[in-house]
Amino acid sequence: MVLALPHLDGEAGPPLQPSQDNELQNQYLELLQMKIELEESCKKKDELLRDIQRALAEEQAKRETAEREKQLLEERCKEMQQKIKLLEIMFNKSIIQLKAEMMIETENLLRKRDEKIQRLEAQIEVLTEKKQNDKNDCTSEKTANDKEENRSESSWWSKICDLIKKLTKLLAKFFSSG
Repeated sequence: MVLALPHLDGEAGPPLQPSQDNELQNQYLELLQMKIELEESCKKKDELLRDIQRALAEEQAKRETAEREKQLLEERCKEMQQKIKLLEIMFNKSIIQLKAEMMIETENLLRKRDEKIQRLEAQIEVLTEKKQNDKNDCTSEKTANDKEENRSESSWWSKICDLIKKLTKLLAKFFSSG
C-alpha cells in the first residue's frame, strides 16, 4: 500500500498552518510506520506459512515413506509365511518318506534275522543229531581208546564230544537269552 503525500504547494489547497502541517506530517509518519510494521508482519506470516507448508510436506513424505515400508514389510511377511508353509509341506513329505523307508529297512532286517535264525536252528538240529550219533560212537570208541591209551590223557574223540557239548550249551544259551 503506497500513500502519497499531498504536495505542499500552494496550488493544491489552502495554505496550512504550521501546527496542522506538523500534525499531518506526524500522522503520515505514523501511517508509514504502521505500513512498514504491516508489511513486516505479512512477511513473517508468509514465512510462517511457508515453514508450516514445508513441515507438512515433510510430514506427509514421512507418512508416505512409512506406509510404503509398511507395505513392503507386509509383503515380505506374506512371502515368508508362504515359504514356511512350503517348508512345512516338504518337511512332512520327508518325514512320511523317511518313515516308509525305515519300515522297509526294518522289514528287511527282520526278514534277514528270521532267515539267520532258521539257518542257525537247522545247524543246531544237525549238530544235535551229530552229537547224538557221536555220543553213541564216542562211548564205544572211548572205552576202546581208553584201554589203549594212558588213562591220564583224554582221547581226541572225547575232546571233540566235550567241545560239541559246550557248543550246544552256548547256542542254547544264546537263543534262550536273545
